[in-house]
Amino acid sequence: MLSVRPWIEEDIPYLCQSVSREKWGHTRSDIERCWHWEPKGCLIAEEGERVGHVSSISYGKLGWIGLLIVNPEHRGKGIGTSLVGKAIVHLRETGVESIRLEAVEEFVPFYETLGFRQEFASLRYQGQMTPRMSESHNAEVSLTRPEEMAELAAFDSEYFGAGRTQILETLAEVDPLRSFVAREEEILGYMMCRKTENGYWMGPWVSSDAGVSEDLLAAALRSLDESDRMLRFGFPSTNEEMQRLMRKNGILPRGKSIRMVLGKRSCGGNPSRIFGIAGPEKG
Repeated sequence: MLSVRPWIEEDIPYLCQSVSREKWGHTRSDIERCWHWEPKGCLIAEEGERVGHVSSISYGKLGWIGLLIVNPEHRGKGIGTSLVGKAIVHLRETGVESIRLEAVEEFVPFYETLGFRQEFASLRYQGQMTPRMSESHNAEVSLTRPEEMAELAAFDSEYFGAGRTQILETLAEVDPLRSFVAREEEILGYMMCRKTENGYWMGPWVSSDAGVSEDLLAAALRSLDESDRMLRFGFPSTNEEMQRLMRKNGILPRGKSIRMVLGKRSCGGNPSRIFGIAGPEKG
């Protein structure tokens, strides 16, 4: 008989092995952060043994679902449906009205059977870069400081669609020497990058101006080790400026997911100014 329960500490090795098998690049720390942010919304399915898992996180009226994996030998038995259904119930109990996720293309029909609707493609690019690009100097770029995180989160919420102060504070602490903010008198953009199992993930990255986004990227590139500049990008297809920036620097597309929504289409933010998502499991 299938049962679904919240993650516990002893589940972490299983989760790491499961995610690594999919080659998504998440580290153990990435997985643990999801659990710490929303412990009641991260769920394990068991059928005599662990057979699948999912994560979810609430940003007030906006919720996010990710890390849905069912063990290959147990697929096709409704386990994924049970996990997502339980995650939806949890998010709605916290007051979420709009639930989003990023679906691998082959699983879009599965999510559509659960009521999710397609919004746009979420593009994936990967490649190596050096700090050779010219900077446009649209703003002063510096490392983020703890005392400006509230202002940064307020700026971010306009584009992301909801407040996520805790997540941004945590990600800025992951690698404080690779977390940047661009400003004149006010914040014009920010970028955080972190090491994964297969390169650096460049996001969250939000900018009100394409030139500012290039300033942020140049600062991030200078902070990376010369021998380790394999970069991974994920961003909404509605951001045409980011697509041009990728072409300009010879970074190639590596696939895409589909952004989907369940419930109200509110809390959509302004995806055309998002140059890098924080991650497919958290938006």
